[in-house]
Amino acid sequence: MPTADRPTVKQAIEKLRSLIDVVPVRLSAIGDEQAAAKRSPDSWSQKQELGHLIDSAANNHQRIARAQMEKGLSLPGYDGDRWVELHGYQNREWHELIDLWRAGNKQLLAAAWSAPEASWSNAVTVGGDEQTVGFVMADYVRHMTEHLRHIGVEVDDLLKASSTGTPSEYPEKPAPAGHPINELMRRRWSPRAFEQGRAVEREKILTMLEAARWAPSCFNDQPRFFIVFDGTDAEALERARGCLVEGNAWALKAPVLMLSIARETFEKTGKPNRWAQHDTGLATENLLLEAVELGLAAHPMAGYDAERARSEFEIPEGYTSIAMIAIGYPYRGNLDDLEEKLRGKELAGRERKPIGAMAFAGRWLAPYA
Repeated sequence: MPTADRPTVKQAIEKLRSLIDVVPVRLSAIGDEQAAAKRSPDSWSQKQELGHLIDSAANNHQRIARAQMEKGLSLPGYDGDRWVELHGYQNREWHELIDLWRAGNKQLLAAAWSAPEASWSNAVTVGGDEQTVGFVMADYVRHMTEHLRHIGVEVDDLLKASSTGTPSEYPEKPAPAGHPINELMRRRWSPRAFEQGRAVEREKILTMLEAARWAPSCFNDQPRFFIVFDGTDAEALERARGCLVEGNAWALKAPVLMLSIARETFEKTGKPNRWAQHDTGLATENLLLEAVELGLAAHPMAGYDAERARSEFEIPEGYTSIAMIAIGYPYRGNLDDLEEKLRGKELAGRERKPIGAMAFAGRWLAPYA
């Protein structure tokens, strides 16, 4: 009966924990079109291979969780090809599959982490083959690692960097939130370095704008607008770049710029709308969060010449430009290759004032904490 000793099982658990932290951002670097491509008609695409890992997580979670509670457990195996076909991974969104992979492995990790060490020697029969729960765990991580390598994730380099203290999670920089918040909000930050030579797909730009479209606004007036510079009109993109201040020169390398604009009056009444900029900010935040979901980096900036933008892009009176937003795929190269000042900003820690400094209990400056 195949077994695994306790140190091997513990190592597998820690390896899985590390992979959950660093693999999703590497998968996000693969575009949807590339992920759907097949090396040959009979091979799996990257989407299908990641789907297979999702199915593996679902099946092995059952084995690890149930074998802790049931002695002499016997479970069936599963047909990997049929499962991949059944779930239609080839026609699903790549970012959806990345989220499923992350969630499934977090669930499996929770079951493995809470297991008492004595349970690792419990026997479980899978597809007629008897093995210990510890072996199931170790073999699961081994199998997953092999498939991730085949997909194109440099697993060994990621884990080595993590163990030596190198910022292997970059460009991920999750917020050290003091209370539980949505994962997209934790992951959203404002990078300044972009992957060069890689355009942002039009479909992803439209998805971000769709997210912005569904933001709330006062009386549903929808006073927010965006001018998009995606490079299809190279001259327009260069003119937008020309509006940036010197301190935002890093944004010249972003493949997409957007300019957010607020209408100053209500559309129906013509009366001043003092909530217009607030509502434009809500739409912008929707756009920024959707960018994270799509594996993109988006950085809003105040540092641009608003009057020049008004003139260059014929923005009429009664409309106020708010922010220039740099959008692209985040940089994943060697951080040592970045200019020193830029590298320092990219690796700087994230800080926010405490809740009590912004939220008050019943009266001004009485901290809500």
